[in-house]
Amino acid sequence: MRFTFRTKLILSFIIIITIPVIITLISIKIATVNIKTDPEIIRFSKIDLRFQKIIDLVTQNYFNIQNYDQFYATISPVLKETGCRLQVIDNSGRLLFDSEDREGSLENRILKVNISEGFALNLEEDINGMNQYSFPIKIDDKVVGSIIIQYALDMLPPKVLHKVILYIGGSYMLGLASLVILIILLSWLISRSVLVPLNELNLAIQNISQGNLDFTISYSKNDELGRFCQAFELMRRKLKESLEKQNMYENSRKTMIASISHDLRTPIASIKGYVEALQDGLAQDPEKFKRYLNIIKDKTDKLDRLIDDLFHFSQMEVGKLPTNFRVQNSRIMLEEILSPLEVEAQNSSLQLIVQRPLPEVYVKADSKRISQVIDNIVENSRRYISNDGQIIIGARVSGAFLEVFVKDNGEGISPEDLPHIFESFYRGEKSRSQNYGGTGLGLAICKHIIEEHGGRIWAESVKGQHTIIYFTLPIVSGQHAEADLPQ
Repeated sequence: MRFTFRTKLILSFIIIITIPVIITLISIKIATVNIKTDPEIIRFSKIDLRFQKIIDLVTQNYFNIQNYDQFYATISPVLKETGCRLQVIDNSGRLLFDSEDREGSLENRILKVNISEGFALNLEEDINGMNQYSFPIKIDDKVVGSIIIQYALDMLPPKVLHKVILYIGGSYMLGLASLVILIILLSWLISRSVLVPLNELNLAIQNISQGNLDFTISYSKNDELGRFCQAFELMRRKLKESLEKQNMYENSRKTMIASISHDLRTPIASIKGYVEALQDGLAQDPEKFKRYLNIIKDKTDKLDRLIDDLFHFSQMEVGKLPTNFRVQNSRIMLEEILSPLEVEAQNSSLQLIVQRPLPEVYVKADSKRISQVIDNIVENSRRYISNDGQIIIGARVSGAFLEVFVKDNGEGISPEDLPHIFESFYRGEKSRSQNYGGTGLGLAICKHIIEEHGGRIWAESVKGQHTIIYFTLPIVSGQHAEADLPQ
């Protein structure tokens, strides 16, 4: 079970408070048991040698106790030696002798005292912190009364006092030691759970500031700092991907500039050469003159397409590629786009086939941009098929989309190039070689236009056999179509 950092702190405070208290209480309990069972302490409590002399004197002179002065004279030297107060009572609690109360002794007043397990509790007199112990008086194995001895704590023998302090003080010291150990241990654990991820984050920041993104943040515990580290790691990966894409993009831009320079220079040089030939009168016969003009027109058309692609791409980059969406009949729109292509193909060896009937649904589209998409795809196909090649264009309804496809029987696209053909400036080393011209922008522009329409575009190809490029347009429901139709 994973705990949050806040939960860890709360549990730590609870542990720091409760465990030392529990240990202290248990230690005091054990100390109390030890005090009660320790032989030396028991011996002092009940039969300490210093008190045994008093007990012996009381027992030996018990029958003279009624003569207070005589009894006091006998017992007083020992009392002075020990600094104790002596009281003797019979079994009914009647005071027979009190070393500090002669009148009470002579009156034999009743002493309110509770005797239990060797301890005596005076119920009517404040003994000011003195300790009281009681000892039975036995005459002929019969208990005839009790001896009560009062003494100060400093009367304890050093060894016994040391043991009492050791037991009681040790209990508190053990509790204090457990408190200190827990504070150190939990502080180390909590600081480790904080410092480890912070050190990783600090190292990560240093790496990023130095431009190094080839590292990973390994701290992944399910707590606040763990989630923060995971978010930072995600940011690092995204930043690395972004920089890699930016570098690829910059490299592609550089390649594109070099390619465009080559693509511009080649037709311009060709046009210049044929124009100079015409100026020099090298094309005297009409057929040769016409052929030169056709070549110049073809090169000019290539330049126009190149410049057009660059213009549209620059508009797409800044998000200003104009679109004019309106709901229209898909069959009418596609017929208007494809008919000019069919007429153009009739004047060439290229076979362009339109599969009819075309679907008749309503789509919200910019017919000019869709025409641009189809033109770019067809032009792309022309580059990679032979002069007598075939291009098939068709459409169908697929769920909630109108699906249009353009199929050619050209050389196909290699599997390593296929995932990249819709990327800006991409031109494969083989299937999209510079020998075929183009900027590598046509299909990227198509992708942007189709995605602006809410559809998608993709390609399927078999190397050496064919290539099919698909794109979709969302179909508008009848109710929305009627509402959006121009009045």
